[in-house]
Amino acid sequence: MGIPRPIVLLLVAAAACGGNADAGPAPGDYFAQLQRVSETAHIQERGLRRDLRVRLEEAPPGEDRKAVATVFVDQSARLYQDVLDALETLNPPSELVTVQQAFIDAWRAQLDLTVKVRDAGSPSADRILEQLESPVFHEAAAQTRAACDELQAAVAAAGSDVDLVCDGRPS
Repeated sequence: MGIPRPIVLLLVAAAACGGNADAGPAPGDYFAQLQRVSETAHIQERGLRRDLRVRLEEAPPGEDRKAVATVFVDQSARLYQDVLDALETLNPPSELVTVQQAFIDAWRAQLDLTVKVRDAGSPSADRILEQLESPVFHEAAAQTRAACDELQAAVAAAGSDVDLVCDGRPS
């Protein structure tokens, strides 16, 4: 379902490192790296949701639908961990450390919720989907958007014109 984990890891790693594994992050490149991580995360997240919707429509009731939902939750957890790993490799300017940490914490909250659903072993696709649509998940997503908006404001105040993907749509 979606993009295989090795490709996701490569995309997120390339985003964090500017695409050149030998060079590592270039000095002064923090803003561009942050933007790439943000864009890649939201593109992957949107792709996973789209694949879930399509595969659920195609899957017959029962175990097939449960497998689709289970794969989605597992891939979402992996994606959130990859995003966290990429964000944690960035070295923000001192004035952005606190707001970047809040952004990381918001992504971690989404990961923690997703892992709880994954590890709960729900009996059906409907139960998994019900959990994913619960208010706590909507609140966690809203917190991530709010933390992203705060980071975007701090990035702009620091003089950068990068545009983070806080609303879920790349600019």
